Amino acid sequence: MNSKTYRIYNTTEYEEWLDGQPARSQVQILGRLSLIQDNGHFGDHKNVEDEVWELKWKNGRRIYYAYIAEKKILLLLGGNKNGQDKDIRQAEKILYKYVAFEE
Repeated sequence: MNSKTYRIYNTTEYEEWLDGQPARSQVQILGRLSLIQDNGHFGDHKNVEDEVWELKWKNGRRIYYAYIAEKKILLLLGGNKNGQDKDIRQAEKILYKYVAFEE
């Protein structure tokens, strides 16, 4: 296994968001996630709140995710730049629902 590879997991909230995206967008998203999974290439991304990170697209699309031990990624939620603040708060809630962090 390549040291740059990541295992990617989806939350129900992320899957529901992805299912609502147009087919072309889904292909673009899945292509980007493949680059992360296979090559460790994230592209434009940044930490937005504590444990929550975002993948950014030029068209405003966002996917919020968290790093988990041993090179695992948990996809939390998708959205766009216009709803970014609300989406980040929601992504935090989803993260804490799925993963317990030690203080």
